[in-house]
Amino acid sequence: MPRLLVASAVLALVAAQPVDDARTLKGHTGWVAGVAFSPDGKHLATASADKTVKLWDADTCREMATLKGHTDNASAVAGTPDGKTLATASFDHTARLWDAATGEMRHTLTGHTGVVMTVAVSPDGKTVATGGIDATIRLWNAATAKETAKLDGHRSWVNAVSFAPDGSRLLSAGSDDTVRFWNLTDLAHDTRATNLRAAEVRSLAVSPDGK
Repeated sequence: MPRLLVASAVLALVAAQPVDDARTLKGHTGWVAGVAFSPDGKHLATASADKTVKLWDADTCREMATLKGHTDNASAVAGTPDGKTLATASFDHTARLWDAATGEMRHTLTGHTGVVMTVAVSPDGKTVATGGIDATIRLWNAATAKETAKLDGHRSWVNAVSFAPDGSRLLSAGSDDTVRFWNLTDLAHDTRATNLRAAEVRSLAVSPDGK
């Protein structure tokens, strides 16, 4: 099974000012593996080892809905730019697409041969990217749930994926000590793979300017 740091099953939201303005979201019965805010910042989704994804009101900390369908730990969650769809990843070897308004599961994405560690949605909302311990990245059509590409290059788990703001590139972080850059125009692996020398990479983020 994947080596994961144990996180709290209680999620705290801390405002920048004042420092004592902390709110706690309680409801999951397992550790929380992923968090994603809605585009307007009014809601957030959390993925947990209790196999569920929960939707919350960010102002009141009220639980709005629980999304059930994964049969093992939910490991990551991401939303589309329009806020209408949630994408989740799971230890059950699948990713899933959900209606954010109703909590209805729309599609199950199957193809990975192991735990799906990470999920991201392209800036235009048309493509979902997933990465797993099978060392592959898979791209999916967000509307049809069809797999459109499989990217090979990592030699170990793919722990995180993130799109560049213009959607032209995908970045991935792996347990093979690298961060890799993928040109999505021709689905080619960019030569700017960064080897961090015995430093497993678990997470990554891209700056708003893409630089």
